[in-house]
Amino acid sequence: MRNMQHCDRVLVAAAFALLLSTSLPASSVAAEVAADAKVETAGERAHFAQAFCGVSAERVDGYKQQLKKTLHDPAGFDRYWQVGWRRAESGISQMSALREHDPAEFASRIKGNCGRLKWQAENAVRPPARK
Repeated sequence: MRNMQHCDRVLVAAAFALLLSTSLPASSVAAEVAADAKVETAGERAHFAQAFCGVSAERVDGYKQQLKKTLHDPAGFDRYWQVGWRRAESGISQMSALREHDPAEFASRIKGNCGRLKWQAENAVRPPARK
């Protein structure tokens, strides 16, 4: 009887270890996917900020390098940045058309968007809070 209880404990421990070992790679993959999405979004926002918020190319490059350090240089950083950068082109075209057709609405949107982008960029490069 005792031998059976011991066997059950060993099986439970082995099952738990197996579950834990399979969940760790999944969580690291999820973290990598989240970092890739963050880089894409940052590239998209940086392109918009350069096009409409008066942010210089040098400042965008500095932001990009700082973000790269904050994310500990994830694999494919430059590729994901370019995906986001290109994704911004549609929004930039739409905002350019709005500038032509409704300058007042354009100015209103740009003021709000640029303020929000500045806040988001500052938070993106801030090191994560330690627990």
